Amino acid sequence: ITVTLPDGSTRPATAFVTSPLDIATAISKGLAQACCVASVSYAKGERLPSPLEAGMVAMANGPDEEEGEVSEDWELWDLNRPLEGSCELKLHKFGDAEGQITFWHSSAHILGEALESLFGAHLTHGPPTDGGFFYDSFMGEAAVDKEKVGQLESRAKLIVDQKQPFERVVVSKEECLRIFEANPFKKALISSKLPDGSSTTVYRCGPFIDLCKGPHLPSTGCVKAFKLTKNSTAHWLGQAGNDELQRV
Repeated sequence: ITVTLPDGSTRPATAFVTSPLDIATAISKGLAQACCVASVSYAKGERLPSPLEAGMVAMANGPDEEEGEVSEDWELWDLNRPLEGSCELKLHKFGDAEGQITFWHSSAHILGEALESLFGAHLTHGPPTDGGFFYDSFMGEAAVDKEKVGQLESRAKLIVDQKQPFERVVVSKEECLRIFEANPFKKALISSKLPDGSSTTVYRCGPFIDLCKGPHLPSTGCVKAFKLTKNSTAHWLGQAGNDELQRV
């Protein structure tokens, strides 16, 4: 396949083998280290079919997460996800809006892993925002206090130091329900939004798996600073009377 860069130059590649990160590394190691995510645009008929993704439904990781505007021509793409045909390719650094939203999205997954591993929290909703990220989770009667904030920051630093790769995995609805069997909030989301017989994606980093459409940074090690600035409460589905959640 042929990959066309914004300056009009082209690079040879192999479908389902060569990734945007490979292209960036071939240009310079500094560029590869600075990039957060890629955008790809496949010409009509150029994208080769992937049998794993037939009937796939892209799902956000929460019931009220805004999908945002989706370009018909360009698709955000994990740096380490192999390309699927001849395409145009853009590489985004943190200074680009696409780079920032991906960076903070991956940071939210780091926070989710910390919440789940430390406190057994049932995660519900963890999106990036215009200026950072948050995660809502159900912790029963427990609340996130100053001591827990310190524990979360320490665990997040450990997760970053481990440089856990973000891995995109296509799963069926049945597999998805088994993965999140212990989380009633995720199960409700899957049951209501994912049609029978379809599939979706989850992202894995270390022992942590989350329902997610992506994309993500190559690894948790790309996040060089992590600070929790505030916490509050929210309600499941945003409705008073539903289970009270901890928002960090």
